[in-house]
Amino acid sequence: MVKAEKKQQRGEEKRTLIATEALKLFKEKGYKKVTVDEIVSVCGTSKGSFYHHYKSKADILNEQFIIADKYYEKVYAELPEAAAKERFRIFMEKMYRYLQDTFGQEFLTIIYSTSLEMETHVYFRTPDRKLFMLFERLVAEILQEQESSLSLEELKASLIQLAMGIIYYWCTLHDPQPLHVSASAPLEHFLNGFR
Repeated sequence: MVKAEKKQQRGEEKRTLIATEALKLFKEKGYKKVTVDEIVSVCGTSKGSFYHHYKSKADILNEQFIIADKYYEKVYAELPEAAAKERFRIFMEKMYRYLQDTFGQEFLTIIYSTSLEMETHVYFRTPDRKLFMLFERLVAEILQEQESSLSLEELKASLIQLAMGIIYYWCTLHDPQPLHVSASAPLEHFLNGFR
């Protein structure tokens, strides 16, 4: 039993090493310029080991957004009892701070630019992504306190477009402000649109 646990632990350590080194390379050289051969060379492992843990380098990026969504679920669960719009503001600020602190502007730029060209790492924009379900919950909470002429689905779609647009704007224009600061005015306009 101990032997199997050690083998599993080594496997998890190898998976983490591959992801960590690949992310460093993506940030340094750009996602498209990094090859699996480079990743395994830096890790001191084999291609077989890489493909045992990941189907492709795109899986490494997708995994990062799955991890992010777990963090967002935790943030949502820990939101204070407050008015729905305040809960929304807190959630969105924490989301944007996490994105900036975890990924940074340059890396998010790479993710956004390559996702427009490729269909390989699309988890971060898939309609049933956990983050988007949390957006729906937050909007539903606001609708319980305030009526709107728009449906829940319309408001959720607008929020997804706005949230992604804020990141796109911040990345492509190399906005020097922190992401959560850049996001605050557009998010307030969104909230003021609930009528």
